[in-house]
Amino acid sequence: MRFRGLDLNLLVALEALLDESSVSAAARRLNLSQAATSNALARLRDHFEDELLVRVGRQMAQTDRGRVLHREVAAVLRQIEARVLVPGAFDPAAQDRQVTIMAAEAVSLGFLACVGREVRRLAPRVRLVVRPLGGNPQAQLDRGEIDLLAIPLQYAAGGHPQAPLYVEPFSVICWRDAEIAARPLTAAAYVGADHVLLELGPDRKTPIDRILVEQLHGQLSGSVTVSGHAAVPWHVLDTERLGTLPDRTARQFAEVLPLAVRPLPFDIPANRLVLQWGRHAESDTGLRWLCDLMMTFVREPGEGGAKHSPDR
Repeated sequence: MRFRGLDLNLLVALEALLDESSVSAAARRLNLSQAATSNALARLRDHFEDELLVRVGRQMAQTDRGRVLHREVAAVLRQIEARVLVPGAFDPAAQDRQVTIMAAEAVSLGFLACVGREVRRLAPRVRLVVRPLGGNPQAQLDRGEIDLLAIPLQYAAGGHPQAPLYVEPFSVICWRDAEIAARPLTAAAYVGADHVLLELGPDRKTPIDRILVEQLHGQLSGSVTVSGHAAVPWHVLDTERLGTLPDRTARQFAEVLPLAVRPLPFDIPANRLVLQWGRHAESDTGLRWLCDLMMTFVREPGEGGAKHSPDR
C-alpha cells in the first residue's frame, strides 16, 4: 500500500534499520534477505532524499534526518498498534502480547512479582518482560522499546504521561545475632556503623535515601558496595554491617533470612514511585488495563498483594 508515494511496508523496515544501524541485523530482525533489506534502504533513501545511514569506519551511523525519523516512525508504528490494530471489545483473557516494563529493582522484587501472579490468572497469554533500569528510559519510551516505566519520581522520564504508584519508607536491616541488633539503633550508631552501600546499576547511581542521609547526617562508610538491592542482605548476614532498603523489600528478606528490620533513626522523605507510559500508548487499551490493575494492587491490597501506601 502506498501513501503519498511511500510504500507503508517500508516503515517497518525503516524502524528496524534505524534501531539496528546495520543492514544485516535489520534483515535478521525482519526475516528478510540482506539483499531485500538493502533494497528497502535504497528505496527509503530515494523517498526521503537522505542517506539515513552512513558508514563511519566499520559501523553505520544515523544522519540528522535519520535521527529525527527514528523518533517519529517509532511513535507512528506504536500508535497504529494501539489505535488501529486493537480489537473492538477488550478481553484480558484474549490478549496475546508481550509487555516490557523497565523497573527499579525494589519494584521488581516485590510489587511486580505480585502483579505478575494476577496477570497470569486474568490474562494468561500476556507475557511480562521486566528489565532493570539502564540506558536512557525516555528515549526507550520514545522508540517503543519499553511499554511501561516503574521508577522513583526523581528519575522519571520527562515528556511522558505518569501516574503516582505508591509511597514507601526505607528501613534498616542487620543480622539478627549481631551486637548492633541488641541495642537501640540511634542516629549516631547508624552513621558510625559499617554499611553495605548501594551504587545502582551500570551507571552506579547513588540511591536517594543515601543522598539524603549523607546531606543531613554525614558520610556513610561501607566495607562492601553492591550494585543491586537483592545483594544487600547476603553481605549483612554474619556481620555487624547495616543495609538500607525499601521497607517492603527489607521485610521480604527478613521472612526467609535471619535478619532484623529497624526503622531509620531519623526522618527522610519516603520513596515515591511513579508509573509511566509512552505518549503513543495513551489509547492502548491493553496497557491501560495493566496500569489499572497495578493501581488496584496499590489501593486494595489482598492476600499476597502489594501493601503499599498510595501516593496522595
